[in-house]
Amino acid sequence: MKNNPEKYSQSENLIIIDGHNFIFSSVRTRDLSGGRMDYLKVKLLRDVILFKSLKNWDAIVVFDARNSDNLKRGDSVIDGVRVIHSMKSETADDVIEELVEMSMGYKSIFVVTSDYLQQKVIFKKNVYRKSSREFGIELRDLRKKMRDSINNPRVSYDSKFLSLGKRLSASQKKKLSELH
Repeated sequence: MKNNPEKYSQSENLIIIDGHNFIFSSVRTRDLSGGRMDYLKVKLLRDVILFKSLKNWDAIVVFDARNSDNLKRGDSVIDGVRVIHSMKSETADDVIEELVEMSMGYKSIFVVTSDYLQQKVIFKKNVYRKSSREFGIELRDLRKKMRDSINNPRVSYDSKFLSLGKRLSASQKKKLSELH
């Protein structure tokens, strides 16, 4: 983990996701063999990258690697999303608690977990929880919004763009017509 407790961007909000907790609460089947788990991790990261870009929030995904042989934390940035793997004998909850304590300067910090004990430990001023279910619904809605804007760009374009004629008052239109 970086020793710098300051924010790492200009965003007002930070979201921290307990990666495995989110995946386990989102997947119905418990068949999470190596390849399937890797796929779900990549899918989660892709969704968080989309979330970050649309919401303009900072995002951190924490994966529990306590049963691994990692002697130190894995810490990387993928398309602006910070990804942390805990070290041996350290849980994702430990990392999340530390991140919440160190994350100064954010207006709001959201922690995505369905772990009830974790929700109680991290609760304090400007720190809010989102259940994995709530965040999953939010991601689904963002994906749908993105698909709709790609499949029907005219609708989103028209709703944000007003022609010059629609933005001018009657007196402004009259002055422009007199210039001819």
